[in-house]
Amino acid sequence: MTSRYLKWKKSVPVRWVASVRITVACLVWLFVLTFWGTVAQVSDGLYQAQEKFFHSWYFLQWGFLPLPGAQLTLWILFVNLSANAVFRFVYRWANVGILIIHLGLLSYFVGAFVTLHGVEESNLTLREGETSNVAQAYHDWELAVWSPSEADALEVTAFDVAGLKSGEVVTLTDPPLEFGVRLYFANAQAYTRGKAPQPDLLNVSGINDLSRLALDSAPERNFPGGIFTVRLPDGSRRDILLYGQESQPTPLAAGGKGYLFQIRRKRYQLPITVTLKKFEMEKHPGTEIARSYRSYVQIERQGIKRDAEIYMNHPYRFKDYTFYQASYAVDQRGEFRSTLAVVRNEGRLLPYVSSLVTFAGLAVHFLVMAFRRRWR
Repeated sequence: MTSRYLKWKKSVPVRWVASVRITVACLVWLFVLTFWGTVAQVSDGLYQAQEKFFHSWYFLQWGFLPLPGAQLTLWILFVNLSANAVFRFVYRWANVGILIIHLGLLSYFVGAFVTLHGVEESNLTLREGETSNVAQAYHDWELAVWSPSEADALEVTAFDVAGLKSGEVVTLTDPPLEFGVRLYFANAQAYTRGKAPQPDLLNVSGINDLSRLALDSAPERNFPGGIFTVRLPDGSRRDILLYGQESQPTPLAAGGKGYLFQIRRKRYQLPITVTLKKFEMEKHPGTEIARSYRSYVQIERQGIKRDAEIYMNHPYRFKDYTFYQASYAVDQRGEFRSTLAVVRNEGRLLPYVSSLVTFAGLAVHFLVMAFRRRWR
């Protein structure tokens, strides 16, 4: 060992960072966050609880008290365990089991990092009897183009609008269209009056102007909008205004063919078809507050059907996809609409691998201890 390493090892900052007290405090706080976040799902919904307790660096409780979120806590624990492995751990064969345990724990953080930054989150909302195999994103948007058709299935071409800049050109091959971005706002306010109408500007809702808004801290509250110059297959150009809060697409006809344009939340094709057969909600006695709710669904894959129940802490899993009961709503007709959170996580097996590594480390450690006692 070098003198510099020994100096670092004995320094107060390193001893503090590698303290076992920090390890215990982080583990206890993660347990509190897990319990707190699980309970909060009933009143706040799955997505809001995840954002507040698990995806945030910190959150304000009661509006003024800052508390560390799971992301900050996990980073502190990662640094703490890494410092332990570098400065406190004694590398010898008798401690090989403990070393494997540390590697297993560190691999948990790798899995958490992959899940946080590589996961694909969306939602699927259904009424009783409805069927769908398409989920939509919470806060990612796309510009979709398709042709009117009487068929049940539509061929839709779409591209992401995140990061679009004025003057940028997006070219599609099918259909052969070219989009020139005149202006684009990631969060916009739309106006139908207060400005002289632009006769050459097409919009299905009568919107004739957009203004930029500051981005909201809650991504789902941001509604993008933009004005695009579309170059059609016959060489003609038309200007269209699209806004994220519009429920109907803007039509455009040229050369005997029609097109529909819409900025909408990004869609994801699911590998299975989901049918909501029944939705149940149980209230707390004497109140209108939901105590629990669950969805009875039918899953179809390549002609094979199976029934499943989805409720809190009881998701349905299919390969890389997990379906959670997120929330519900009641429409004007008194019918329930169930919203399922759909999470695609290609790193879903990493926690299982980490658990196996940690278990193997424990087994090796106890075996080494047993053999050492026997040799003595």
